[in-house]
Amino acid sequence: MCGVGRAASLLLSVLGIAAATAQSRGQSPELIGIIHDPAISEISGATVARHDQRHLFAINDSQNGTTLHVLSQDGSAVGQVQVNNAENRDWEDLAAFTRKGRSYLLIADTGDNGGLRTSLTLYIVAEPKQPLPDSIDVAWRIQFRLPEGPRDIEAVAVDAASASIYLIAKRHFPRVLYRLPLRPTDPDTVQLAERIGTFSTLPPASNVEKNREPKFGRFQGDITSLALDPKRRYALLLSYRDLYFYRRAAGESLLQSLARKPRRMRLPPMPQAEAIALDADRGYAIVISERLLAPIYRVAIP
Repeated sequence: MCGVGRAASLLLSVLGIAAATAQSRGQSPELIGIIHDPAISEISGATVARHDQRHLFAINDSQNGTTLHVLSQDGSAVGQVQVNNAENRDWEDLAAFTRKGRSYLLIADTGDNGGLRTSLTLYIVAEPKQPLPDSIDVAWRIQFRLPEGPRDIEAVAVDAASASIYLIAKRHFPRVLYRLPLRPTDPDTVQLAERIGTFSTLPPASNVEKNREPKFGRFQGDITSLALDPKRRYALLLSYRDLYFYRRAAGESLLQSLARKPRRMRLPPMPQAEAIALDADRGYAIVISERLLAPIYRVAIP
């Protein structure tokens, strides 16, 4: 067995034990795969394919090219699709939605670690079908800015029922929820995101975390991904340490839901939890880590 294969087998064993321990504590993470392909070493967003739910779409962050990666849920590579006329300054989340009977993917080029970008960009593409094309064009794009100025955003999701895009910035407490229209009336204008409001139900890093890791501990509570149930039954938020489940009542706004105390869904240790791929029809979410070897966990929706 090659070195990568041996390392993957060992990691699977260790993470499998960690997942079993979490299950014994009343949680439901199941280790279903591991990613060891260097072409997708910095996963920052993922979603379940609508046309074939056995597969995932995933993206890399930090100037890794404008490529949609297609993976099996065990982490093995299926193919790649290039996104034409797009730029990857810092792709940070990926969302799927259906509009007028067609399936789309939203790619969020919204990372801004230095707080220097005057505007951020969302790319919307039609979901590629099998057999995969070599490339795909952008269906439409949205450039936008935030009322407070530059902020780093890794959590983006689409509420197709209200034709809205929701975004949550990192490194700020209380958390701020923003909204954009899914199809702006003037697509050539830089949009000003609407500041919906704040919520404080997802805690920041604790003093223990900060003291344990002086350099990175303060980021442990940061939100790295957002997923919305298309039927508006719940919302999921991912941090570097855990997955959080927010129940949504009928007629309730997203901000009202996020103001309620969430259910904390403990995850086994992961190098850097970055992506939620929601399969609402089958009642689970897939959580994926950045950095190789990257574990893939399936978590049952309560």
